Amino acid sequence: MTIAADFANARPQAIEPVRMADGGRMIARGAQRLVGVSLTLAALGLWLAPGSSWESDVMLFKLILSLTAIIAGLGLISQGASPRAPEVEIDTIRREVRLVRRQRGMEDQVLQSSSFADLSHAEHEGNNVRLWDPAGRFLAEVSLTDRNALTSLVAGLRDAGKLA
Repeated sequence: MTIAADFANARPQAIEPVRMADGGRMIARGAQRLVGVSLTLAALGLWLAPGSSWESDVMLFKLILSLTAIIAGLGLISQGASPRAPEVEIDTIRREVRLVRRQRGMEDQVLQSSSFADLSHAEHEGNNVRLWDPAGRFLAEVSLTDRNALTSLVAGLRDAGKLA
Protein backbone atom coordinates (compact mmCIF):
# COMPACT_ATOMS: atom_id res chain seq x y z
CA MET A 1 0.00 0.00 0.00
CA THR A 2 1.42 3.37 -0.98
CA ILE A 3 0.41 6.89 -0.13
CA ALA A 4 1.03 9.73 -2.54
CA ALA A 5 0.59 13.42 -1.84
CA ASP A 6 -0.89 15.56 -4.57
CA PHE A 7 0.65 19.01 -4.41
CA ALA A 8 -0.67 20.08 -7.80
CA ASN A 9 -3.95 21.33 -6.31
CA ALA A 10 -2.41 23.27 -3.43
CA ARG A 11 -3.14 26.97 -3.94
CA PRO A 12 -0.71 29.31 -2.22
CA GLN A 13 -2.34 32.23 -0.47
CA ALA A 14 -1.31 35.73 -1.46
CA ILE A 15 1.27 37.07 0.99
CA GLU A 16 0.26 40.65 0.28
CA PRO A 17 -2.26 42.27 -2.01
CA VAL A 18 -0.95 42.59 -5.54
CA ARG A 19 -2.53 45.98 -6.14
CA MET A 20 -3.95 48.67 -3.90
CA ALA A 21 -6.38 51.36 -5.00
CA ASP A 22 -5.45 54.03 -2.48
CA GLY A 23 -1.65 53.98 -2.80
CA GLY A 24 -1.10 53.45 0.93
CA ARG A 25 2.11 51.51 0.44
CA MET A 26 3.57 54.28 -1.71
CA ILE A 27 2.82 56.89 0.96
CA ALA A 28 4.31 54.69 3.70
CA ARG A 29 7.50 54.12 1.65
CA GLY A 30 7.78 57.85 0.98
CA ALA A 31 7.37 58.63 4.70
CA GLN A 32 10.06 56.05 5.54
CA ARG A 33 12.48 57.63 3.10
CA LEU A 34 11.71 61.12 4.41
CA VAL A 35 12.29 60.12 8.04
CA GLY A 36 15.49 58.29 7.04
CA VAL A 37 16.89 61.31 5.21
CA SER A 38 15.88 63.57 8.12
CA LEU A 39 17.67 61.37 10.65
CA THR A 40 20.81 61.22 8.52
CA LEU A 41 20.90 64.99 8.01
CA ALA A 42 20.20 65.60 11.70
CA ALA A 43 23.15 63.38 12.64
CA LEU A 44 25.43 65.34 10.33
CA GLY A 45 24.00 68.66 11.53
CA LEU A 46 24.74 67.70 15.11
CA TRP A 47 28.45 68.04 14.32
CA LEU A 48 28.17 71.13 12.14
CA ALA A 49 25.93 73.20 14.42
CA PRO A 50 27.64 76.45 15.41
CA GLY A 51 28.28 77.00 19.08
CA SER A 52 28.20 73.30 19.97
CA SER A 53 30.22 72.12 22.92
CA TRP A 54 33.46 70.22 22.31
CA GLU A 55 33.84 68.78 25.82
CA SER A 56 34.74 65.09 26.05
CA ASP A 57 31.57 63.86 27.79
CA VAL A 58 29.35 65.73 25.33
CA MET A 59 31.43 64.47 22.40
CA LEU A 60 30.85 60.84 23.42
CA PHE A 61 27.10 61.45 23.70
CA LYS A 62 27.05 63.19 20.29
CA LEU A 63 29.03 60.34 18.72
CA ILE A 64 26.66 57.65 20.02
CA LEU A 65 23.60 59.69 19.07
CA SER A 66 24.84 60.45 15.57
CA LEU A 67 25.91 56.84 14.86
CA THR A 68 22.52 55.57 16.01
CA ALA A 69 20.70 58.17 13.89
CA ILE A 70 22.80 57.38 10.80
CA ILE A 71 22.26 53.63 11.12
CA ALA A 72 18.50 54.08 11.66
CA GLY A 73 18.30 56.61 8.81
CA LEU A 74 20.11 54.42 6.31
CA GLY A 75 17.96 51.45 7.36
CA LEU A 76 14.77 53.44 6.77
CA ILE A 77 16.03 54.71 3.42
CA SER A 78 16.86 51.20 2.20
CA GLN A 79 13.60 49.75 3.60
CA GLY A 80 11.60 52.47 1.84
CA ALA A 81 12.75 51.35 -1.61
CA SER A 82 9.96 50.13 -3.86
CA PRO A 83 9.75 46.34 -4.22
CA ARG A 84 10.54 44.56 -7.44
CA ALA A 85 7.74 44.23 -9.94
CA PRO A 86 6.15 40.78 -9.99
CA GLU A 87 6.85 38.40 -12.86
CA VAL A 88 4.19 36.39 -14.67
CA GLU A 89 4.67 32.62 -14.76
CA ILE A 90 2.41 30.59 -17.02
CA ASP A 91 2.41 26.85 -16.47
CA THR A 92 0.71 25.19 -19.44
CA ILE A 93 1.10 21.71 -17.92
CA ARG A 94 -0.75 22.53 -14.68
CA ARG A 95 -2.77 25.15 -16.54
CA GLU A 96 -2.27 28.02 -14.14
CA VAL A 97 -0.98 31.58 -14.06
CA ARG A 98 1.14 32.86 -11.16
CA LEU A 99 2.39 36.31 -10.21
CA VAL A 100 5.76 35.80 -8.51
CA ARG A 101 8.02 38.35 -6.82
CA ARG A 102 11.67 37.29 -6.95
CA GLN A 103 13.87 38.41 -4.06
CA ARG A 104 17.60 38.14 -3.53
CA GLY A 105 18.60 35.71 -0.83
CA MET A 106 14.99 34.78 -0.07
CA GLU A 107 12.43 32.36 -1.38
CA ASP A 108 10.23 33.60 -4.21
CA GLN A 109 6.84 34.94 -3.10
CA VAL A 110 3.75 33.79 -4.98
CA LEU A 111 1.51 36.87 -4.89
CA GLN A 112 -1.41 35.40 -6.82
CA SER A 113 -2.17 32.10 -8.46
CA SER A 114 -5.13 31.22 -10.69
CA SER A 115 -5.87 28.20 -12.80
CA PHE A 116 -7.00 28.70 -16.38
CA ALA A 117 -10.50 27.52 -15.42
CA ASP A 118 -10.74 30.09 -12.59
CA LEU A 119 -9.89 33.10 -14.77
CA SER A 120 -12.85 35.32 -15.60
CA HIS A 121 -11.79 35.72 -19.23
CA ALA A 122 -8.84 36.11 -21.58
CA GLU A 123 -8.16 37.92 -24.85
CA HIS A 124 -5.82 36.82 -27.63
CA GLU A 125 -4.60 39.35 -30.17
CA GLY A 126 -1.57 38.52 -32.31
CA ASN A 127 1.29 37.56 -29.98
CA ASN A 128 -0.37 39.19 -26.96
CA VAL A 129 -2.57 37.43 -24.43
CA ARG A 130 -4.41 39.42 -21.74
CA LEU A 131 -5.68 37.62 -18.63
CA TRP A 132 -8.22 38.68 -16.00
CA ASP A 133 -8.37 37.13 -12.51
CA PRO A 134 -11.49 35.45 -11.04
CA ALA A 135 -12.73 38.80 -9.64
CA GLY A 136 -12.61 40.37 -13.12
CA ARG A 137 -9.53 42.56 -12.44
CA PHE A 138 -6.73 42.77 -14.97
CA LEU A 139 -4.09 40.19 -14.04
CA ALA A 140 -1.40 40.17 -16.72
CA GLU A 141 -0.53 40.74 -20.33
CA VAL A 142 2.06 38.49 -21.93
CA SER A 143 3.69 38.86 -25.29
CA LEU A 144 5.08 35.57 -26.55
CA THR A 145 7.50 35.35 -29.46
CA ASP A 146 7.89 31.56 -29.26
CA ARG A 147 5.17 30.16 -31.53
CA ASN A 148 4.98 26.80 -29.70
CA ALA A 149 4.53 28.46 -26.30
CA LEU A 150 1.83 30.76 -27.69
CA THR A 151 0.01 27.84 -29.31
CA SER A 152 0.17 25.84 -26.08
CA LEU A 153 -1.14 28.76 -24.01
CA VAL A 154 -3.97 29.54 -26.40
CA ALA A 155 -4.94 25.85 -26.60
CA GLY A 156 -5.01 25.60 -22.79
CA LEU A 157 -7.18 28.72 -22.51
CA ARG A 158 -9.53 27.41 -25.20
CA ASP A 159 -9.84 24.05 -23.43
CA ALA A 160 -10.74 25.91 -20.23
CA GLY A 161 -13.40 27.88 -22.14
CA LYS A 162 -11.77 31.29 -21.72
CA LEU A 163 -11.15 31.99 -25.43
CA ALA A 164 -13.61 31.65 -28.28
